[in-house]
Amino acid sequence: MARKTIDESVKKQISESHAKGNPMRKIAREFGISLSSVHRIVTGETAKTPKSKVSKSRDKEERKMKIAELEKKIAALEKKIQEIEESKRL
Repeated sequence: MARKTIDESVKKQISESHAKGNPMRKIAREFGISLSSVHRIVTGETAKTPKSKVSKSRDKEERKMKIAELEKKIAALEKKIQEIEESKRL
């Protein structure tokens, strides 16, 4: 099934409607297009294309780094909690 092309003026109206705070679902109903199309227009994404292996591995590395950062923050918070509990006992 061929995809319908959405006119640039309609894309502009969709973006403006979203900028005014209208939910994407409401915009999709008003313009008679799918929610995913509204999402792509609002976020500036292009049509779905498969990710390359390089970008997938880059995403994994970014996730690992974020996880490591969060683990450090959690450890620091746990240490603070222990210090507070110890100070309450004294």
